[in-house]
Amino acid sequence: WASMRMQTLWRTVAGMCLYHPALQVHYDVQRIESSRLAASDVWNAADCFTCMISMQIYKSFDKNRLSQTNKMFNKLPDSLQVAYIDHEDLYPQTDDTASMRRREAAEQAAAIDRVHPRQARRYWSCLIDKKCPVQPDLRRTPKYRIELPGFPILGDGKSDNQNHAIPFMRGIFSQCIDANQ
Repeated sequence: WASMRMQTLWRTVAGMCLYHPALQVHYDVQRIESSRLAASDVWNAADCFTCMISMQIYKSFDKNRLSQTNKMFNKLPDSLQVAYIDHEDLYPQTDDTASMRRREAAEQAAAIDRVHPRQARRYWSCLIDKKCPVQPDLRRTPKYRIELPGFPILGDGKSDNQNHAIPFMRGIFSQCIDANQ
């Protein structure tokens, strides 16, 4: 979906990321040389603008989609960030004795963590960006990981699909786009 071949998401994100160089040009034209902000290591347009993509299915991407996502991170500015939903199964799905013991231990841990006993998974909202290290399987290690109280997608459309990304937003304005195309 991020292959630069007339794909809607790539064009939308690339267009939104043009704010980054526009802010840099604005700064270059209006900066005052005697100001502390004029130092080369102080100003960063990514501090003023963030392009956040809510990409819930990043966890289930295959190698091709992961490489395309990494390509998008490499080609677009530092202001690009991706929020996705991560999950772990609480209980093993097999019937052997060792797995049953692990399941009992997981149930006890879930009780301590106040996870509902019928909740089979734990969910996290994660944030990745260009600076996150790439693992051998081409996934990026999350910069932030916030545990969610349950399954975050309630079924009311795009607004619910993007709510998990809200804790990572900064600034006065936000414009969300949905990457599940």
